[in-house]
Amino acid sequence: MKFSIMTLFPEMVDNILKESIIGRARQKGLIEIDCLHIRNYTEDRHRRVDDYPFGGGSGMVMQCQPIYDCYQEVLKRNDQRPHTVYVSPRGKVLTQKKAKELSKLPHLTILCGHYEGVDQRILDEIVDEEISIGDYVLTGGELPACVLIDCISRMIPGVLAEESSFTEESHYRGLLEHPQYTQPRIWKEREVPAVLTEGNHRLIEKWKLEESIAITERMRPDLSIHAVPSGKRIRYFEETDRALFCQMAEAFYNTPGVLHQIPRKHIEDTFQKLLDRDPYVGGYMIRFEQKDAGYCLLSFTNSNEGGGLTVWIEELYVRPEFRGHKLAEKTLRELFDLYQDKAARYRLEVTADNKVAKKIYHKLGFKMLDYQQMIKE
Repeated sequence: MKFSIMTLFPEMVDNILKESIIGRARQKGLIEIDCLHIRNYTEDRHRRVDDYPFGGGSGMVMQCQPIYDCYQEVLKRNDQRPHTVYVSPRGKVLTQKKAKELSKLPHLTILCGHYEGVDQRILDEIVDEEISIGDYVLTGGELPACVLIDCISRMIPGVLAEESSFTEESHYRGLLEHPQYTQPRIWKEREVPAVLTEGNHRLIEKWKLEESIAITERMRPDLSIHAVPSGKRIRYFEETDRALFCQMAEAFYNTPGVLHQIPRKHIEDTFQKLLDRDPYVGGYMIRFEQKDAGYCLLSFTNSNEGGGLTVWIEELYVRPEFRGHKLAEKTLRELFDLYQDKAARYRLEVTADNKVAKKIYHKLGFKMLDYQQMIKE
């Protein structure tokens, strides 16, 4: 992957990005970093790149011409127009999801602002999106650009020694990382948890997951809407589930319990949101005897009437060959256990003549509402 950085301080950016893992990735040719000095493209004989803002105000604003000509040089050096990001405190905050998305691009150009900002007209002309690294202000865009490049680069194949190096880290699965320990086993009377030293990998993985869940709920409750399953009866979706999920969802929308079909693109978009741990969408693969037997799809809203989080059970489907084992009922009971400390209410839709489903739902404590639902597409 190639990164082009348009900056007033190319040496600063290059010095940071030639060290450690990112530096080694550059040496191996896994990533390419091209720093362009915006001041080299100014037409001002005093090499000025900024001027006073129209309308008054403190500070100076970077001008269009030097940035535009610098950008034209980026285009000359490359076969295709690159995706271009302006690092700015007013942009959308960088997330692991966004970094993963950007890591799939062949080329990314980053514009680093300085002073009081950049003339809006050049942003409208060349920038595809604005990204912030947090809700605070820095003196320039160089440090955010380095953060963005580091975050993206470590998900490029070969940059880290193993894929698990980033897939087990904080935020990748929607959870914060579990605690880490190294030698010595005892330090200042603090001992490494025994489970990590006993060699039982199944118990170690269980401990890591439980600790990740606990830390996320304690330190970042805003991340912890999605309850994490044990993996026995239900598990998270993985990329390899894409074809099966789409197949099952299409089958679900062809059952008597559903009033109409939906476009395939809706299903594919939903699956991607599941992989990305979208805060409004949740779901799990249903398991039976170590086989994938169905799926459930959830969405989340806040209910003033219910007094908190409402978990909507949007879809629940069991494949024909696995029916007769009460998997729908067992799955719902497991969902209730998972969300018992999070949800104030569960809601679902059922057609008027679906007597089998109604019987199960009544058994589990659901009751009919007097409301009639209305939608507007």
